[in-house]
Amino acid sequence: MDPHFLFNSFNTLVTLIETDTEKAVTHVDELSTFFRNILLVRDKELITVAEELELLRTYFGLEQRRFGAAIELSVRVPEEYRKYRMVPLTLQLLVENALKHNVGLIHTPLVVSLSVEDGSLVVMNPIRPRATPPRSTEFGLESIIKRYAALTKRAVVVDRTEGLFVVRIPLISAL
Repeated sequence: MDPHFLFNSFNTLVTLIETDTEKAVTHVDELSTFFRNILLVRDKELITVAEELELLRTYFGLEQRRFGAAIELSVRVPEEYRKYRMVPLTLQLLVENALKHNVGLIHTPLVVSLSVEDGSLVVMNPIRPRATPPRSTEFGLESIIKRYAALTKRAVVVDRTEGLFVVRIPLISAL
């Protein structure tokens, strides 16, 4: 997780305290829930897609309070795939990267979409580079690729084509 996420969350909180105390309370509650859930899954090798989607829902709610209508999340993951397993925090990291590297505007939001194709969870976003590119070590994406390589013969596939950034994460069968 990018440390800037925590700093940005605190900045969002300060703004909300000054403008909307009810939203500020919700923000603190969701931030607390998010970090509590990270502590619960950080040492696990795999969690269910359903658990991962819940972590992502909490994370995205925090970011949406910061970016507002400039970002959207589209989740089209059928129920039957939610019992499959995946590496914890994969989706959070991919969505965090999408928000970090791309621009979203209120009239043209950055839409990150999740779907399932051919036994893989597909995370896709348009490529809209920021005017000043953020520093990137690509450690997060590399880490995801290595963690899945240790767990399954099916590789994580990363494509940058036709103005889209697409990552295909192999779903691991439920026990």
